[in-house]
Formats: sequence, C-alpha cells, structure tokens
Amino acid sequence: MITEVSDALRDVIHRATPDYGSSWVVLHSLSQADKTPVPESKGILALIAVEEHDHMRNRPLTEGGAGLVRAPLSLKLHYLATFMGEHDESQRRLARIVQAFHSTPILRPPLLQPPLADEVETVTIRLVGPTHDQRNQIWGALGRAGRLSLFYEVDVAPVPVLQRDGAARVVEHRIKYVSAP
Repeated sequence: MITEVSDALRDVIHRATPDYGSSWVVLHSLSQADKTPVPESKGILALIAVEEHDHMRNRPLTEGGAGLVRAPLSLKLHYLATFMGEHDESQRRLARIVQAFHSTPILRPPLLQPPLADEVETVTIRLVGPTHDQRNQIWGALGRAGRLSLFYEVDVAPVPVLQRDGAARVVEHRIKYVSAP
C-alpha cells in the first residue's frame, strides 16, 4: 500500500501542474545508499519515515475469513518534497506542489486507484513544519546537504493482516443456575 500512496501523491502533483510536463516529479529515496542517481532539474518526492497512526492503534477486532482478526494497521507516512535545480526555480516548483496539495488535501476515488481505493476511503495530506534541527537531522541522515524542501504527513495507509486463524465468535452462551443450599 505504501507504494500506491506515493504514486497517488505524485499523480496529484502532475495533474495540478500540466504546464511542467507529465514526469517532472519522480519518486526517489534521496539516500546516499541508493545507487539510482538523483535526477537534475526534477522534483523529488521522498518517503522518509513510516510510523503507526496513533489514533487508529487500538481499533477493535474485525470480522475476517478466519473469524475475528486484528484491524488493518494504519500508517502515517512522512514525505519530503524538493526540487533539484537552481534556487529560484526550486521556489516556483515547490510553490506549485504546495498549491496542488492545498487544493486536494484529501484523496478519494477516482484519484485513488485500485488496489489502494479498495482498501481506504480517503488519504489525507498535511503540510508539516519540522524545526530547523529536525530538518538538519533529516538531511544529515540522508547524507546530503540541506535544500529548500517541503515536509508532508500523509495518513491513512492500511496494511492488511496476514490471514491466519482468528478468534471465533461466540455461537452459544449458556448460563446454568445452581440452587444454593
């Protein structure tokens, strides 16, 4: 599901910016360990962190094929968006990304394609502002010099439970009354 969310975000940007062409934003890790070269004059959308969604953590068991099973795991995805080019052009391109996500903060079908649309009703996008230290830590962890960038938090991307034996439902409940002496 994570890849499908990344693809959906990239598609939102491309739909909102047809004047820049259909592939000006690419998905890349930005990590020094990634052997794929960082493309020049391209926008980059990088998934930088994945965590469990706090508000969806303790959902009740759901009905599955094998009985009651845990609810799908809901994730909060953290993205960094930047543009690899000169500073003025970076500002213009990042402004268009902000405009695209501000205009479409909640993705629903038909913007969500199967199989993602089969798993979630919506995907919510929020601009977040890490502190200067957090930004420096992110770029330092990526092994790159800091650049003008945007940070987004995206939820919910459910991870379905692997099919295993679940807990069965109570079919019959009996109460026996015993007389006290």
